[in-house]
Amino acid sequence: MDDLVLYRMRMLGVVAISLFLVLGARLWFLQVLTGDEAAAIAETNITRVITIQAPRGRILDNQGRILVGNRVTASITINRRALEEADLDELERRAMLTSIAVEVNRSGKLLKVTDLERALANQSYGPYDNVPIAVDVSEDLLVYFGERPHRYPGVRVADASVRSFLYGDLAAHVLGWVGPVNDTELQFRRPREGKEYQLRDEIGKAGVELMFEDELRGVNGRRVLEVDRRGEIVRERTDLFVPPRAGNDVVLTIDIDLQDLVQAELERTVYLGRAKVPQSTPDGGDPPPFNVPGGAVVILDPTDGDVLAMASYPTYDPNESIGGFSFERWSELNDPANDLPMFNRAVQGEYAPGSTFKLFTAHAAWHEDVFGVGRVKPADEPWDDPGEYFLQSCRADADDLESAGGCYFKNAGKKPYEQVDLTRSLTVSSDVYYYTIGESIFVNPRHSDTAIQDTATEYGFGYQTGVQLPFEQDGYMPTPERRAERHRQNPEAFPFGGWYPGDNVNVAVGQGEVLATPLQLANAYAVFANAGSRWAPNIVERIVDHDGGAILDFGPRQASDVEIDPAFRNRVTRGLVGVVDDEEGTAYWAFNSEATDGTYFPHDQYPLAGKTGTAEVRGRADTSLFAAFGPVQDPAYVMVAVLEEAGFGSSVAAPLVARVMTRIFEDNVSEAPTMDEQYARSTALPLCIEWFWWKTGNTLERLESIDLDAEPESGPVLGADGVVRVRGVRIDCEQLIDDLLIGHEVLLGSEAA
Repeated sequence: MDDLVLYRMRMLGVVAISLFLVLGARLWFLQVLTGDEAAAIAETNITRVITIQAPRGRILDNQGRILVGNRVTASITINRRALEEADLDELERRAMLTSIAVEVNRSGKLLKVTDLERALANQSYGPYDNVPIAVDVSEDLLVYFGERPHRYPGVRVADASVRSFLYGDLAAHVLGWVGPVNDTELQFRRPREGKEYQLRDEIGKAGVELMFEDELRGVNGRRVLEVDRRGEIVRERTDLFVPPRAGNDVVLTIDIDLQDLVQAELERTVYLGRAKVPQSTPDGGDPPPFNVPGGAVVILDPTDGDVLAMASYPTYDPNESIGGFSFERWSELNDPANDLPMFNRAVQGEYAPGSTFKLFTAHAAWHEDVFGVGRVKPADEPWDDPGEYFLQSCRADADDLESAGGCYFKNAGKKPYEQVDLTRSLTVSSDVYYYTIGESIFVNPRHSDTAIQDTATEYGFGYQTGVQLPFEQDGYMPTPERRAERHRQNPEAFPFGGWYPGDNVNVAVGQGEVLATPLQLANAYAVFANAGSRWAPNIVERIVDHDGGAILDFGPRQASDVEIDPAFRNRVTRGLVGVVDDEEGTAYWAFNSEATDGTYFPHDQYPLAGKTGTAEVRGRADTSLFAAFGPVQDPAYVMVAVLEEAGFGSSVAAPLVARVMTRIFEDNVSEAPTMDEQYARSTALPLCIEWFWWKTGNTLERLESIDLDAEPESGPVLGADGVVRVRGVRIDCEQLIDDLLIGHEVLLGSEAA
């Protein structure tokens, strides 16, 4: 019995000890292994996190001038907790949100009730967050909501950091624009850690703002509030505060002063072009009008591929996008009737290059040993250009080459150039010379059928250049294979799948189905200018942090080498120099007279080479093109101008290039004005005109008592020294009047011509 009791006592002891061990192990597990997790859960239960929006990085030009920055503005927000405490029923809540949307839309900002509902339901906002619903709003809207706190519970005014495009519409297509992030972007964008988006956050939508969104977006900070069980704030946990970190800065290759010059000359050329009257067609018919709906200009550094200026017209002011475009403005900007101001013609516009393409046809002929074979004479041997070219078998409604009929191809105006060699063919722009080359390449079995296309592809035609901008187009380089494939895929749209001599002839002069963007054309001329290096153009030079520390330097990006025989290059260069400096040259008057909207270019100091292009567009006026590079001995600039529905390249695009290149080489590029300076100039102009009349009438006495350093809040001040002070900006009236008179004289001279 005693043994049994002793045994039972021992077993109870073992069980008790085991229970204590299990309880101890569990307690150790809870306290040690999951202590951090438990603490975090407890912390979550008593804290609330408020996100602090980080400012976006800046965008600067190649001289370090800020093109895009940030500014603090007023925004309308809704505090979620205050809205909940108002205890509105569903109908009251819906009515309030509808009223908010109506008032915001009335102020010019686009806002839907569904946008408000989504923003308030967005779980990325905490209960203590002020949910932004409209930023950069008018003073009237702020006053409206501020005077009605009981009607709009939870609606508050808060400061917000928004984008500021300091130069207005300058380089708008390069810089891009920002707008509120939408549902699609929230769903598919994969932001880096700390850069998560909340509904209505700013996000890049186009240009560099879109292309470098991940770099420009900063890392958000946070405030941590400790609250009690009722949700009342107890204290702020300063030990858990994380400051926001600004996004990285993007430094462009663009020179904003040069950009300003190019953009102004492009706009001026558009208006001058619209004023021109087209000549009657040879058969006496009415020619298409010079509508000149738009155009583009690109300037490259051929030594490294940097884009120094890129302009597209018409343009827009990206500042209008802050907080979202209004519905009306968005419709205007995307209406084809308004010529699509948001369309970047420099990289998205595709145009037949016309005679600017002859350079590449000549290179193909040289490479294929076409010169001196058959009907094509040696490159240095002149042969007759009668003004037209008869092709025995050109493209027709036929199933085979033998049944295709003949046709005539003519020079512009059917002008005969008589004796032309390779050099002179470029100077006078003989089409017949290149028609002959195009047919000879096609019919001679020793030559590749696609010799012209293959050479053009080496120069970069037919595919994207690789510039750091979104939405770049490929252009199009037609070949027999592509023609056949198009026919196979869509025989109704492309009923003829064959390739005829006439197609090759069209390609030889940059017509037919050949398409190129202005940037592609400029980059191709840069290859020739630098003797064979094809660069992937850079619009962005480097990325730096907000303190200027280097993060990424793009540097020159060489894509390939093109073999260019020095003998060929010398002959062609002489022909291109003749275009602008020989009285026979197609662009001679643009570079040697002001009477044709051109200028007197300093040829002796800075020899320049160029090529006109006039591309036919069915049912519309011709596309006007001009490509140039210089100085010839050491090229530093390549410039291409393209004007839609503007007529001859010699009369529209060439004068534009002449005016810009002259200003560049004479070191006469003015400093680009910021928006504040533009405002100051427009505000000062009436006072400066008044000052001009006072000065010429010797009645300056009225101004002598004015304090020259004063600028009252009521407006600008005109001093006796002829300087107007507006918002801290000084405007010299004498310079402003001189600029006005010079511009007026130029326009009068153009109209008289």
